[in-house]
Parts: sequence; structure tokens; C-alpha cells
Amino acid sequence: MTIHHDKLAYGKLASMKEEADEQKLQAMAAKLSSAKEEDAKEQEKKD
Repeated sequence: MTIHHDKLAYGKLASMKEEADEQKLQAMAAKLSSAKEEDAKEQEKKD
């Protein structure tokens, strides 16, 4: 199997790549945690 590298496509993907710093990671974790809690509350209401 041969892998062909498309430099134009890679350039587009590389330019869209976003560096994640500690604050962004913590914000994402908090958002996921709150969403999970809301889902649990909704599930309790259904039961």
C-alpha cells in the first residue's frame, strides 16, 4: 500500500489546527461535566 501525501490538503488542515492551552482544556472539562450532570438530572426525571 502506498501513502500519498497531499501537501495542499495538509497545509489547509495545519492552518486550521488550534493549540489547546490549560485554560481551554479546563473550560472544556467543566462544560462536559455540567452537561453530564444535566443529562443525569433529566434521566432521574424520566424514572
